Amino acid sequence: MDYWNNITALAAQMPTRPVTAQLTALTAWRQAVAASRLPNLPLPRLGLTGEAMAEAEYAFGVPAKAVRDLDHLLRNYRQYIAYHYGMWAFVQTALFTSWTELFGRQRYLEVAAGNGYVSAGLQAAGNPVITTDSLTWRPQNETGRHPLVPVRQAGASAALWQYGEAVDAVVMAWSPDHEWSDAAFLQLLRRRFSNLPLFVIGERAGATDSRLFWQLAQFVPDRRLLTLNRQFPRFDAINDRIYLIK
Repeated sequence: MDYWNNITALAAQMPTRPVTAQLTALTAWRQAVAASRLPNLPLPRLGLTGEAMAEAEYAFGVPAKAVRDLDHLLRNYRQYIAYHYGMWAFVQTALFTSWTELFGRQRYLEVAAGNGYVSAGLQAAGNPVITTDSLTWRPQNETGRHPLVPVRQAGASAALWQYGEAVDAVVMAWSPDHEWSDAAFLQLLRRRFSNLPLFVIGERAGATDSRLFWQLAQFVPDRRLLTLNRQFPRFDAINDRIYLIK
């Protein structure tokens, strides 16, 4: 039985308020990305608390193993969406509405864009975006196969050389943690395009970007990021944040 059939079958056995609310949010998110559009709202925190697990087990007579299985599936929703739809940074429409209100309308270059979810959100909020990606992920999974916006094929550094003079800011979301090309990209940005702010979406010293990148990163303190990150709440074990780096 696949992930989605499994999680919906288990959830049907325990229609508690926490389970129902989470499944409703997951369904709306899945429907949006399957239709190649951004979800409207962020996901709630996923998984079952001890109290919710006890309610499912004792109020509905669900076996403990089934309750644990549901909790595991809820906490691994990110992997399901990433594998099937090529979405890694879990961005949504409300985030980009706040982003543009806080930072104003700007011309963006997105590098390592994948399917272009970030670009699509920025564009929908009124920002011109040049969307680029090396597209080397295509043979491995759905990343880059179903873009929401036109994607120009170029690695991050090549894209910066080609389009850096035409934009006001650069954005990079969920760069792989096992490639050091992001560090070379950051050094190029500093040497030749130091006027461009870099927005990075990912987990600091964790699931995204290389260790060297985070060691080299110089974080820009900006109170607007506190407001922006409230529209980007944590929903699983990965602590995604939006950073401004120079």
